[in-house]
Amino acid sequence: MNDFLRMCLNIITQIGPYLVVLLLLKYLINLQQKRAKEREEEQKRGIIRTHYTIKTEKTLTIIFVFGILFTGGCTVASAIQQDDIFPPLVFGIAFVVFFIGSLNMIMWKLEVDEDEITWRSTFGRKRTFHFEDITYCERKKGSMRVYVNGEKLFTIDSNIDKEEFMEDIKRRRIPVKSYWTNQHKKNRK
Repeated sequence: MNDFLRMCLNIITQIGPYLVVLLLLKYLINLQQKRAKEREEEQKRGIIRTHYTIKTEKTLTIIFVFGILFTGGCTVASAIQQDDIFPPLVFGIAFVVFFIGSLNMIMWKLEVDEDEITWRSTFGRKRTFHFEDITYCERKKGSMRVYVNGEKLFTIDSNIDKEEFMEDIKRRRIPVKSYWTNQHKKNRK
């Protein structure tokens, strides 16, 4: 009986992380589908929201914060226990990646209030502009780059729900170009 329990525990510890990741992904997908359905119902009723905020999903931010804690602890523990520099260096690099990623997820925000757009960067820099200032947008692999007066202002990543913003872009007839088409045209010249 003891061998059977040990075998079951071994199977659970091997499969458990995959199940946790799948459950988190299912939760995020369900949350996005729920928001899309609510937005679709608002469109059917003719409701156009004039004030909304675009941010990174909180669940993803929490995962990155736990990544900071885990890799920070592993960095310290491996530095104390190891004579070799390689393990603390690897954990230290992972710690920096998780730290910068979570800082970006916590700080980055795009707030739209009717025609005014307020963008806050990863490092807290705020810029306010209007939809008429946007010269064009560029789509690349699910992310959206926004250009103001020909210079790139910010990028909305593919993991962020940007449907409302894209509806505003479409409603105001701001051109949306494809990054790959632009690169192809540049290469032909």
